[in-house]
Amino acid sequence: MPLPSLQKIFGIGPLGALISLVLLAVAAWIDRFAGFGAISGHVLALRLAGGLLVLLGLGLHSWSFLTLRDWWRNDRLCTRGPFRYVRHPMYAAWISLIVPGVVLILNRWAFVFGMVALHPVWHVLVRREEGAMARIFGETYRSYAAQTGRFLPRLKRRLLE
Repeated sequence: MPLPSLQKIFGIGPLGALISLVLLAVAAWIDRFAGFGAISGHVLALRLAGGLLVLLGLGLHSWSFLTLRDWWRNDRLCTRGPFRYVRHPMYAAWISLIVPGVVLILNRWAFVFGMVALHPVWHVLVRREEGAMARIFGETYRSYAAQTGRFLPRLKRRLLE
């Protein structure tokens, strides 16, 4: 069995991570010079909530990673585990749970603005990966994509089931 390519293993993750770090660094720079201030004076509550989000995100990321082994080994579209609900649970773990958790821990408004900018950036980045999946898996992937959310579950579909 040939070794999987780095693109197959990492997808757009490294590029997305780099862009995300740059956005958060810009937020830190803005905070340093503009000083938007703290989100809340309830530092302990924010840190606990942030820590919980980070732990949940790391759990989702780990679960996704373990579930995705089938794709890496057998070139099969992974539609089980967290992939049953979203097409990109590893990326979702970072942009929807881990980064917001870190923002709460840091307790600075400037990071909120950087965090909000992450979602549209990742939506653009992931289109390339989705195009490759559509070429590889054809109608199977298009049907799967129509039923699942990109980063968040499609609640309407789930509520009707």
